[in-house]
Amino acid sequence: MNIAFYPFWAASTLLSLIQVISITALTCLTYKQTDSLIYAVLLLCIYALGHAAAKLIFHRLAKHFAASGLMLAMPLIKALLLIAAAFASSHLTEYAALIYISFILLSVVTRWECLLLESLRPQLIEGEDLDKTNNLISFANNTVTGIGLIMTAITILYAGIPLALWIAASLSLAALALIGTVQRLIRNSSHSSLKLSPRHAHHK
Repeated sequence: MNIAFYPFWAASTLLSLIQVISITALTCLTYKQTDSLIYAVLLLCIYALGHAAAKLIFHRLAKHFAASGLMLAMPLIKALLLIAAAFASSHLTEYAALIYISFILLSVVTRWECLLLESLRPQLIEGEDLDKTNNLISFANNTVTGIGLIMTAITILYAGIPLALWIAASLSLAALALIGTVQRLIRNSSHSSLKLSPRHAHHK
């Protein structure tokens, strides 16, 4: 297994945690603004639709931009969106439309980030390890989702929604650093393989 798998695994786990925090925080913000469960559920439906739409247009995006650049851009954009939501949280409660727009953008960016991370797996995991690592990643993500939901609820209850959004933004920046590490390790591994290839050895 490639050593780059471990920061990749950490980035994937953080992505799940960020999703839980951002979805919970903005859903609570919607409920606070509207005092209606219907609008909160509608927000979740919009998030799911954004996810589906993002997957449909992902291939067009990948044709026009380099995957390595997109992989760094997505967590950065997501962090900026969450920072903006944290700053404007008091105003978002006055304008419900802003919450929905923020949620759609987060949904699209998060889905693209997830698809980009998935595209890295073949470079990090050997064939015989694929099922084992997929199960490991799935277990970690499910565990983090459960724990993250409880922690987010406690944070919102005792410290407020803005702090939860700040935490999600900070984790997005941490994920950005991890993804950068993965890319650097993959490049170093590729360079080492080229140096050790028979062709290069022959020319020496």
